[in-house]
Amino acid sequence: MKKALIISGFLLALSVTGCSAPQTAAPVAQPDDAARRDADRERDAQRDRDRDRDRERDQKRDADHDRNQPCPDGEHLFTDRDGKTGCVRN
Repeated sequence: MKKALIISGFLLALSVTGCSAPQTAAPVAQPDDAARRDADRERDAQRDRDRDRDRERDQKRDADHDRNQPCPDGEHLFTDRDGKTGCVRN
């Protein structure tokens, strides 16, 4: 009986101290708002530069195509879904 009383007292003390001890979570490092906004602005600026570069490349390609293969009278240049251009009837 003494043994059971000692074990139960130990378990009671362990459960009380385990529940009352403050549990601290490790701080999560998050970028501050200014750094996040700067990163967003830079990403958006890079996306704009890429889009502008692609647009200029496409315009140059189309201009080169227009110079190399003008369509005959009664036809105009047409670009299909695959990006291929060709002459079609008006």
